[in-house]
Amino acid sequence: MKELISVIVNVYNGELYIKKCLDSIIKQTYKNIEIIIVNDGSTDKTLQICKSYRDKRIRIITTKNLGLSMSRNIGIDNAKGEYLYFIDTDDLIELDIIEYLYNLCIKYNSNISMCKSLEIYDYNFENKNKKEKIKIISCKKMIKNILLDKENAVYTWNKLIKKELFDNLRFEDRIINDMAFTHKLIMKTDKIVVSNQQKYFYLKHSDSISSKKASVERLIDIYDVYVQRYYYIKNIYPNMIENNTALLEIIVKLYLKDEKNLREYLKKQQVLKLYNKIFSLKILKCDIGIREKIKIILFRINPELNDTIVNIYLKIKDVFKK
Repeated sequence: MKELISVIVNVYNGELYIKKCLDSIIKQTYKNIEIIIVNDGSTDKTLQICKSYRDKRIRIITTKNLGLSMSRNIGIDNAKGEYLYFIDTDDLIELDIIEYLYNLCIKYNSNISMCKSLEIYDYNFENKNKKEKIKIISCKKMIKNILLDKENAVYTWNKLIKKELFDNLRFEDRIINDMAFTHKLIMKTDKIVVSNQQKYFYLKHSDSISSKKASVERLIDIYDVYVQRYYYIKNIYPNMIENNTALLEIIVKLYLKDEKNLREYLKKQQVLKLYNKIFSLKILKCDIGIREKIKIILFRINPELNDTIVNIYLKIKDVFKK
């Protein structure tokens, strides 16, 4: 029999979506799975819906509301599988994704395999895949992809992961999850198998995090995560210019937001001093857009000037659109 794979589903008040999600897991072509549902203190009918399933592979763990990070850790702690797979409550997966990713791990002797995702806006969608292309990416290259936000490298939900990589590694109890975690996970392996096939379907809706305006607390946590990640990666790859670039980009983005409390926090953290310290024209060699490079350079010259020029650019752009 093939190895047991633990599929971890963390859910908080997901009565509108959990059934579709579970159906896509239960019908997987890879049958030797356990489905660990961590009910994170739901107050709606989520638990009732989960209990209605009679599949013996399902285990339900109900906790008080701990948040995504801690409930994920509970799933990891209770997993018996050789591999772990995470899925968000409101998303779907292709019916062969587990088998597909598992076979990639075995074929290429890798501890992590990943696929592409498709952003959907409802459950009536058509998935069109191009001809299959497989890449073997080194740890260092994947870290660069994470830093430059390429190929959804930062997320855990599009990856099948060998459980042993989680030894002495857990998600942090904070607002930001994957961004504070995935680079540490990647550094515990030497290569990752990457497929261009779309097999994870990310539902974008009014309740999803990406659809909501970020709170000041979340923006502050993003800054803190980027700074901590910068120093963590710098200790291992001291000359990785993508590391500097990622931090420079987020500083520009956050500093220019019209959020008084955020700006005050950044000033207390002496963000401009940090910016000047890590700034380098080597960013021009980095694989980011020309607009991003210009913004980083303008910010180095004068943060307020950057803000003015960008606003003028956007107004001119709007005029030409009209």
